[in-house]
Amino acid sequence: MTRSTPVEKIRKVVAAQLGAFGAQQVESLSESLLIRNGLFCGRRFQCDSYEVVWFLEEDEIKYFSPCGELLKCSSAISAIHEYESVAADEPQESHQSRRAA
Repeated sequence: MTRSTPVEKIRKVVAAQLGAFGAQQVESLSESLLIRNGLFCGRRFQCDSYEVVWFLEEDEIKYFSPCGELLKCSSAISAIHEYESVAADEPQESHQSRRAA
């Protein structure tokens, strides 16, 4: 079993949330690095006209609609924990439903 890096986890979180917002083809998420005053400060993701900005220092992920409206703002750490807890529950639910059938 391989462990995901924090960046890989954030990519999964962003793709899942954008899918929940209705974005199509989240598997083809584009990504760019954000540089401020010559220093790395975060990442920007784009998919289906949605934009997501992950600010490292602030530990924030901000989701924007295709028209630029702020849809959601969350802590990166809490978003990862939430995603992992949902992902951990999914196999158990499908396993339990197979057992009940």
